[in-house]
Amino acid sequence: MDKMEGIYLSSLVPLVEEKLRHRSCRAVGMTSSSTLSLGFGPGWLHLHAKPGSAGLWWTDTASTVPPDSPSWEHHLKGAPVEEITQQGTDRVLEIHFAGRSPYDAGGTRLVFEATGRNANIILVRTKDDRILASLRKVLSGVNRFRTISPGVVYKSPPASGFPLEEWGSDKVQKLLRGEVTPKLLYKNLEGVGPAAARSIIAGSGNPAEFVKELAHKLLEKEFAPWQTEFGKVPVIIGEGSAIQRPLAPPAEKPEDEKTGEYRPSRIQLGSILRKRISSENKRVRSSQKSLNRLASPDELRSWGNLILTFKNNLRKGMKEAVLTDWEGTQISIKLKQSLNPAENANRYFRKAGKVHLEKNRLEQRMLAGMERMEYLSDILQKLETITDNEVTLFLEKLGKTEKKVTGAPLEYILEGGWRCLVGRNAKQNDHLTFKIAAKTDIWLHARGATGAHVILKRDGRADNPAASVLDQAARIAAKHSSTNGMVPVDWTLVKYVRRMKGGGPGQVIYVREKTLFAEA
Repeated sequence: MDKMEGIYLSSLVPLVEEKLRHRSCRAVGMTSSSTLSLGFGPGWLHLHAKPGSAGLWWTDTASTVPPDSPSWEHHLKGAPVEEITQQGTDRVLEIHFAGRSPYDAGGTRLVFEATGRNANIILVRTKDDRILASLRKVLSGVNRFRTISPGVVYKSPPASGFPLEEWGSDKVQKLLRGEVTPKLLYKNLEGVGPAAARSIIAGSGNPAEFVKELAHKLLEKEFAPWQTEFGKVPVIIGEGSAIQRPLAPPAEKPEDEKTGEYRPSRIQLGSILRKRISSENKRVRSSQKSLNRLASPDELRSWGNLILTFKNNLRKGMKEAVLTDWEGTQISIKLKQSLNPAENANRYFRKAGKVHLEKNRLEQRMLAGMERMEYLSDILQKLETITDNEVTLFLEKLGKTEKKVTGAPLEYILEGGWRCLVGRNAKQNDHLTFKIAAKTDIWLHARGATGAHVILKRDGRADNPAASVLDQAARIAAKHSSTNGMVPVDWTLVKYVRRMKGGGPGQVIYVREKTLFAEA
């Protein structure tokens, strides 16, 4: 792939503007680890920021996976394009989007820096120049001039030379009167790279005069993309041929796609993990709020007693009762309109008897959520080092692989003829526990880990399984979990297992469990 040079990028800006003008971004995705792809009505714009081989092109269709950060989709999807600009004639293209939420009021701009080994794609909030997302982070220890990281104020790359308006100045013309080398040109003229510099020297007898004429053509936007033996240039320079489709995709795939460095499943897993961690965090916070609001048994009983004391002042159909307690404090008690005062009082007495169960349920839900967050965060931290097979395994366990496991659950015959059934994925776990298993069957699962639901079937037997049978079933549950080594495995009757409110397939809470330890 030819390297993108600034003055050649200038010839592409009007073509990109023609494609995007008056259109809104419909989709955002990645087509390689270095390529951000934006879907519009007629097709896709691809921004490829591979260090050393950056480029952009247009296709009718694209196969993408979600970006690593949700910020790209959050700020770009549905946002209308306002304008396309370039930073001088340097290798920096900016797509300006109108705001689509109160947070990005004033809009955002997508900055494509095709700057050699520092190539990057950066999403910037226009009103304060804060970076919202970037393809690559650049920290101060790597680059003293600027830092690229979410939350930091965006700073443009330094200009690469004299701007177009000064190419005809005495200062620049004086530089070009002596011996002119390619290095002299691309070190002093903004947007000129090795390909353009060599083309200028080879295609003109008087580089100083030619540079002045070139500046005029570029300022007047008299573009005619041209392929020379040295590379692509924005106007006709010496021998070569016209580029018929300047926005055509490269003949060769980007190097990271060709060598297999790009692994969409890995990006997909990262996206799924972040979303799951965020969801679990919300559930934990919701459970904590519910715990904080949970009334004590004594408080619930006192409300019931107050309703009975003042029942003659109350009637069926009331939404609440404002009563004075025995200490003289006025309190408001919610009533169920379909119940009479005595029935409402009994409702609070029943709640008082069950409040410890609700508290236990919420605490278990919080603990399970925190354990899942810890587990998912651990996978996310190891994402770059785990193998492709492990990526596929985690995707399957998270229920996001395209290939869904079908058929019956796995079946083992244990000592004494006991049947043991094992779910193969999240949906099958749910079906096994709540559709196939009987209420008196035994349910097993590795504690605090993603894994299979395991059912020890009674099949009408009156006797209980021996300890050795339970140990065998626990080893199966440990083997079909995401953990290694000695694994704690909880077991209880199926009737004490229920679906987690707001959880996904296979996510459950349970009570009256006992714990065994088994080797995975």
